[in-house]
Amino acid sequence: MDIYKKTFKEINKFFQINLRKENCIEDIFDILEEITECKSAYIFYMYPDGIKAEYTRNSELQDNNFKSIEEIKFDSTKFLCADLKLEGTSFAKLLITREKEFNPDEKTIFATVSEIISNLIKNIELNNIISLQVKAQQESIIELNKAYKTIEKQNKKILKADKVKSNFLANISHELRTPLNSIIGFSDLLAANCTGTLNSKQAEYVNDIKVSGLNLLGMINEILDMAKIESGTVKLNRSDFDIKIAITEVINIINPLALKKNIEIIRSVNAFAINADYQKLQQILFNLLSNAIKFTPENGKIYIETSQNHSNIMIKIKDTGIGIPSKYHKRIFNKFEQCPNTAKAASTGLGLAITKELVKLHRGKITLKSALNEGAEFIVEIPC
Repeated sequence: MDIYKKTFKEINKFFQINLRKENCIEDIFDILEEITECKSAYIFYMYPDGIKAEYTRNSELQDNNFKSIEEIKFDSTKFLCADLKLEGTSFAKLLITREKEFNPDEKTIFATVSEIISNLIKNIELNNIISLQVKAQQESIIELNKAYKTIEKQNKKILKADKVKSNFLANISHELRTPLNSIIGFSDLLAANCTGTLNSKQAEYVNDIKVSGLNLLGMINEILDMAKIESGTVKLNRSDFDIKIAITEVINIINPLALKKNIEIIRSVNAFAINADYQKLQQILFNLLSNAIKFTPENGKIYIETSQNHSNIMIKIKDTGIGIPSKYHKRIFNKFEQCPNTAKAASTGLGLAITKELVKLHRGKITLKSALNEGAEFIVEIPC
């Protein structure tokens, strides 16, 4: 049979190979052997440091790694070699050997076959890459499903723990607040001489009982407020109101504390309409003003200012107090965190953490400007 007719008949088999089949390279070698009679066949991949025989048929080699094709010594006397290319760049070499010489027609056919094999190898490698990617994705999905199940179990435990915590907080609210209110109430009765006149020492002790009771009640309220915020049960009850009215009410409530230290509260408050939770906004203002009073020495000053910037209301509360070093500016908004120069003050370290969370509930932000011994300025921005 004419060699070209034989080639035309066999060459079509290359396109019938299942490239996803394991060891499909053997099919390529089988067809190559039918077209061009050969003793051994090799496909060498090219790497920066040399070449490696990745696929072989009847190999005569003692080693598969070489610096170049020229380094290879075959027992066979004759061989053909062709580059396998991808978009003009050689990535491998196809080589066949046998005892007798290859004629010009066989050399021409081998060059054509090498181009077909080049595309087949490219597709085989692409299939391998895709298979690896699919396998990796499948393994990731399995691991992801395991992770989801673990997270689901953990969520159930967290929900159970939250329920236990909620029950505990409900109990502690009743068990601690009720007797504390009684202590504060009875201290008021004693101070009012309802059960007889107290001497100066007794009056001093009764006042100490009341002050300590109020401080402890305030701490308990802060802990409970923080717990409610963390549990996600705190919701905003929004309404439209004048920011100036809310600030005036808070200052009237807190002013006696300022008068005790002869601290002047200076207002530059404009009337702006705001849509917010009235009670929680007042709690934000109360926390910031009470902090300012607490850490401002006697005869100091506190400035409160409001302004409107685009769609935001800005409230600034500045004091002439002890100030906060820059390295603590972010930390003081964390739970139970206190700056060393303020740690002696009676506090849970939750006031600013609660304030920040209440501001976040309003989709706003709170920032601080301060330096040691230069006072502190808290800036609250809330969408109006």
